[in-house]
Amino acid sequence: MPESTFKQSRGLGEVLSILMIRRQMNGIQVAEKAGITAPSFSRILNGVVRPRQGTLTKIMQALCMSSDEEQMVLSGYGYIPDMVREEPPIPLPSTGDVPPSELERVARYMEIKSMSIDFMKSVSKELERAGYKFDTNASNGNVVTDFLVENSGKRIAVECKFNVNRDWEREVATAKLLRKQLPCDAIVIVVPYKNTLSGEAVNALKAQEAVTVALHELGEAIDHILKRKAD
Repeated sequence: MPESTFKQSRGLGEVLSILMIRRQMNGIQVAEKAGITAPSFSRILNGVVRPRQGTLTKIMQALCMSSDEEQMVLSGYGYIPDMVREEPPIPLPSTGDVPPSELERVARYMEIKSMSIDFMKSVSKELERAGYKFDTNASNGNVVTDFLVENSGKRIAVECKFNVNRDWEREVATAKLLRKQLPCDAIVIVVPYKNTLSGEAVNALKAQEAVTVALHELGEAIDHILKRKAD
């Protein structure tokens, strides 16, 4: 079924069932690949419990082959009724042993964290190359941005977003808070590359004076904002 015909109102269980058909996998196979128990996956599939973020990520890794399919799952997750309880957390081992599946999950988290840090360093170097002076982790109370460029009386917050496949609604809310409470005149969200999800967020971000740019576009984007604000 083409992604364009997918109905956003479908629940998580129905979305997972569609993807299982596409991958020709049953529940036991999905659970094994995701590193969770078959009963746990069955409860999620049937809407008995709401998966925790870590579990949802593992299921997406097991079933999704594209960012559009990941968005299908995230959209389905958003339609879970509030009264559905979250799945119970994994109990901490009394012996200090860590299950291989949990080690793998944490190793993946640390890998992404490392790449995110490297990406922030690349953004910093690009700002330096473009000749802009900036503060790192500029804040006002609890509101903080990765970099704050101040030029000709204008303040531009620069946010680094390494993972372009999730949490764009959070970026919109972040932009609103930064504009109001930092405060700043505009927000530039820097990503390693643009995709369908970043494109879908354009209008919502524009309403908050925010734009999304690839790393190589950063200097030009700041130049454009400063020129537009000066006119």
